[in-house]
Amino acid sequence: MFTRILVPLDGSWLAEAAIPHAELFAKIFGASIHLLRVLEPISYHENPAAVDPLRWQLHKAEADAYMQGIANRVRGNLGGNIKMREDEKKNRVDYSVREGKAAENIVDFAHTENIDLLVICTHGSSGLSRWNISSVTQKVINLIYLPVLIVRSYDQSIMDENIKRYRRILLPIDSSRRAEYSLAAGIELARGEISTDSTPEAADDKSTLFLAAVIRPPELPIPEPFPIEISQLMEKLSRLSHQTVDRYLYEMKERLPVDCDTCVVESASVPSAIQELAEQEDIDLVILCAHGYSGQVTWPYGTVTLNYIENGTKPLLIIQDVPLSQVRPTAAEVAAEKSGRR
Repeated sequence: MFTRILVPLDGSWLAEAAIPHAELFAKIFGASIHLLRVLEPISYHENPAAVDPLRWQLHKAEADAYMQGIANRVRGNLGGNIKMREDEKKNRVDYSVREGKAAENIVDFAHTENIDLLVICTHGSSGLSRWNISSVTQKVINLIYLPVLIVRSYDQSIMDENIKRYRRILLPIDSSRRAEYSLAAGIELARGEISTDSTPEAADDKSTLFLAAVIRPPELPIPEPFPIEISQLMEKLSRLSHQTVDRYLYEMKERLPVDCDTCVVESASVPSAIQELAEQEDIDLVILCAHGYSGQVTWPYGTVTLNYIENGTKPLLIIQDVPLSQVRPTAAEVAAEKSGRR
């Protein structure tokens, strides 16, 4: 499912929080890892003085040495467990150093190098802030149109350099075919983690996949209080919806080859319900499809997924259901292209 993983780094410990997650995905899916560092030249507005060529070359050399050290560390962590042929193991971890704007280079690299999973942190060298996600990360995930694993840099619990498994995986599903698109990744992550540790204890410590559905109450364009007849109809509809979704999740649970739990929640806000459930169940990873039952694929993410990107607190794997070939350039991209900028 994932064969080439891209991890952008900027030299900060915040960005490095993505590495253990990338290593775990590489072990489970037998993927290679490519580390990318983009050096952004200082603009004239930031520093009117001319950039010293010698200092810039030293900066590039330091970045290359840093990336080489990270690559060697990742190779050591992967060891011999990665599911690849012998000739592929030699190149299972690689790195590149580029110059230019970070977001543009990350997106272009992912598209030209056939990357199929981006693992990126919410914050990097600019440090933590009140915003849940940095501007560079926001730009990248909005234009990349690939599966993305977003790691929350501000969560100190993710700093463990040896993540062995996601013990509890939350997969919200809205009964649509689009949402079911994320099931394959959830199954592999729940089933494949055991193979990353050969100890007997690890085999007993299985991962659990939580299938969750959020039912919203009917929205009526009439003022409250509702007439008794309408209230009764709403209660009946809610009860029938709950029973139908319960049965849908139960049947799905019986078909899946991993340990599963199901949960149906009633809430007026789907993103809030997902966040509350993730906190209550001590979830390690949330998996969402980029779009759900509405089928609105004009934008890279649907409302629920976009809301959790911006306000969620757990690591988030987004399965992109819109192929890059079907993506139309935005008005901003068209204008930038005409002006000679990207």
